[in-house]
Amino acid sequence: MSLMTKLIETKKGLLFEGKHVVAMVAPSPAAAGHIWIVPKAETAVFGNAPDFVVAEMFVIANRISMALFEAMHSEGTNLIIQNGTGAGQVLPHLILHIVPRVENDNLPLLWQPKQLDEEAMSTVELKLKAECKNVGVFDKEKPKPIEQPKAEEIKPDAENYQLKHIRRIP
Repeated sequence: MSLMTKLIETKKGLLFEGKHVVAMVAPSPAAAGHIWIVPKAETAVFGNAPDFVVAEMFVIANRISMALFEAMHSEGTNLIIQNGTGAGQVLPHLILHIVPRVENDNLPLLWQPKQLDEEAMSTVELKLKAECKNVGVFDKEKPKPIEQPKAEEIKPDAENYQLKHIRRIP
């Protein structure tokens, strides 16, 4: 069992539990009110999360962000995903960080943009276009099998819904 799974199961700092994700107070916050939104299923990086999980994460992030404005009197929020070790990811579990911000809080979350020449930008654009051809094709939640009643559960004298429905067909 992973560290994140243990954290989720303890429910310590739990603020919200949805179908696929939980929101909790970050154990090592960057600022007061720092919240984690994490999938319940073990998901190492953003690209491995099914679309329906990502959708739930961002709907909850939107609502938690609004709650931070009210509860913590924040003037803004940063939503951050450290996707892979090169991006600073420490735990092998997808985490959407929501960090409340106020002006002049001195959190070092800004970076200087790099200037690329036109040729380098064209090369980057071509590489990305080739890899982004399937963007917009979404995963579907795997349907759960419909449980059919066992023969012994159907009472012969009871009206069978399926038979009743078939009788209604003209």
